[in-house]
Amino acid sequence: MTLARSERPRRGRHSTYVLLLIVVWTIAMAARLYPQFGTAVRIDGHLISVEDYIAERCGARLGPDAAACLVAAHRKAQVQLHREQARSVLIIAGPAVLYFLYAALAGLAAAIRRRRTRRPEGAW
Repeated sequence: MTLARSERPRRGRHSTYVLLLIVVWTIAMAARLYPQFGTAVRIDGHLISVEDYIAERCGARLGPDAAACLVAAHRKAQVQLHREQARSVLIIAGPAVLYFLYAALAGLAAAIRRRRTRRPEGAW
């Protein structure tokens, strides 16, 4: 090993580990959250299926009141389902988005620093 080789900075090593961690996180969270992605809603902190939610809300009603309740419960369940899906996507993809945002800002800062060091004094 030469002296020049031992002094060379090791760039990218940490980002490789971070990317590996992000990939593992994404796979683990997707495997955990995907089975309930299209059918579960969170009500009072508990996950229940859309059908169970509608049955719980309108199970004891009869007649025209039941039809109106089914429509309203189905509409509310769809809103809750979309909210839960957005939360799941954020949990799964959030670390990757944050990392790439950080990497873009760090790259921009490095480019600005390089540009400032190349300019002669007083030119800025």
